[in-house]
Amino acid sequence: MGSNRIAIQDACPLLVLIIDPEYLVALDAEQVLTDALACRVDIAMPREYPAILDQRRYDVILIDIRVIQGDAADAARRIGAHGAKVVLSSLSHSYSNGFAPWPDVPVVLKPFNDQALIAAIKNAATFDRDVSSSQA
Repeated sequence: MGSNRIAIQDACPLLVLIIDPEYLVALDAEQVLTDALACRVDIAMPREYPAILDQRRYDVILIDIRVIQGDAADAARRIGAHGAKVVLSSLSHSYSNGFAPWPDVPVVLKPFNDQALIAAIKNAATFDRDVSSSQA
């Protein structure tokens, strides 16, 4: 395995769920992450993600702020119960300094800078923080 790849213990790949209303954006992020990291990536449309969280455990969830903006508290409960780490994504530069209801969760702006996206996912995977401790 190359030095630019990350894997979880015992060769179990990092599991990432991308939730984005724009499927092509999610595909782009999937390609970037699978090329750079030893990970498995699933993609979910916003309406599908609650059911998907019930079916599989993920290490990191990359979710567009628009998906949770209407009810960040419910999303925090749902994702917090799942135990996954979170990275937010947004087209809006107004979130470049963070998302107020989840102040400790990093935001990666779209269109994605590949290195910024990779770094955010790697940091989330190795940093012990989740949305359950956020101000939802």
